[in-house]
Amino acid sequence: MPNKPLSKGKERFIEELGERGLIETIVNKFNANANRRIVTVGAGEDDCAVIDVDNARGGRKYLVVTTDTVQESTHLPKGISPFQIGWTAAAVNLSDIAAMGAHPFAFTVAMGVPARTKSAFVEEVVEGIEKCASAYHTAVVGGDITRSKEVILTGTCFGFADRPVRRAGAGIGNLVCVTGSLGDAALGINLIKRDTEIKVPVKVEEIAKKALFQPMPRIREGIALADSGLVTSMIDISDGLALSLAELAKSSGVGFEIYEDKVPVLSKELRNAEAFDLSSIGVERRALAFYGGDYELLFTIDASGLERISEMINMSVIGKVTPHEAGIYFKKGKEKEKMELTGYQHF
Repeated sequence: MPNKPLSKGKERFIEELGERGLIETIVNKFNANANRRIVTVGAGEDDCAVIDVDNARGGRKYLVVTTDTVQESTHLPKGISPFQIGWTAAAVNLSDIAAMGAHPFAFTVAMGVPARTKSAFVEEVVEGIEKCASAYHTAVVGGDITRSKEVILTGTCFGFADRPVRRAGAGIGNLVCVTGSLGDAALGINLIKRDTEIKVPVKVEEIAKKALFQPMPRIREGIALADSGLVTSMIDISDGLALSLAELAKSSGVGFEIYEDKVPVLSKELRNAEAFDLSSIGVERRALAFYGGDYELLFTIDASGLERISEMINMSVIGKVTPHEAGIYFKKGKEKEKMELTGYQHF
């Protein structure tokens, strides 16, 4: 049977199409929106993609690179769509680029899929990857596809930065801040786990699950923070706020005093939806804010830069940097409570 591109007219399995037919459709999708000022040779057009580095870097000094994997058995929650799987594969990498304050420009993806996967599934995954990447002005320039026992997507993202912000650099007395709000995705996870036991307003469920299934990397915020020159350290919060604090503390050699009541829990959109009681699903605000995963940014700044930073982005001050020996703790009045440093980990 000759290799043919995927067709929406007839549902087929990818093993019927052959590797070449599958690749043809994928690269056509990725190349359709490529910026040819930057991408001289695109996905599948030759042995390697060719990037016009001068145009891509826009005068910026440093190249930053990250790789992350999304795997069916460990990363993909119940109810996620193929489009959202693809979106997430791009988003997890873009979020790391955001945490360095870099401008993303190119993305590659290696896909492992079972042979009896339906062609429509692959098409939707590819659509999700492309839509997420292009939303952040990033071209998908290549990758690989192979047979595997489950769906596995490994992405690599490239960006340029003038002032890449690292996890190391927080100073004692700096303010601890986060972008946006925390907990929507964690609420989505809780609703999925308890979907046979509880009922919540439809709007609440829609918002929470979208936050989980289709996260929005904070590229604009990361760039603004890095370019300000006022940020001393930064990390994304995809593994949870508590673990992210632990990572910053380790890299910077500091401790953190956190004011729990200052942490913005749940988005305005979710808080404005139909009211429901978190206790009805056995979830505490602390669990949502500190032990779930959000694609927001955790960063530290000198206190003198607070007014300027708060004018640029939606952010909240949630604590301050303390000496390393103090550890990481919640502070309420004169009371201190050691923080449990758990969150998402692969092992």
